[in-house]
Amino acid sequence: MQNSQPTSNQPINALTVTELEALIVKIVQKVLKQETEKLETVQPNNPPQAFLETFGTWEDTRTTEEIIDDIYSNRTIATEEYS
Repeated sequence: MQNSQPTSNQPINALTVTELEALIVKIVQKVLKQETEKLETVQPNNPPQAFLETFGTWEDTRTTEEIIDDIYSNRTIATEEYS
């Protein structure tokens, strides 16, 4: 199934990493397009700013060092090679 597009009737566990990545990209592009079109109808004079305002801000009470330590302590090393 190399270099093929996933079909809607394929179970997700049958997809390769490459197919999953392609599917995720396609979904993200579709959602971004829909959100951008929605914002252009709501705020046609400033769509980029309106788009940015749809995202929340990062809220965390930890220090920068604590966040970095948390990120590094929760990383895993893959035991498989991905192409």
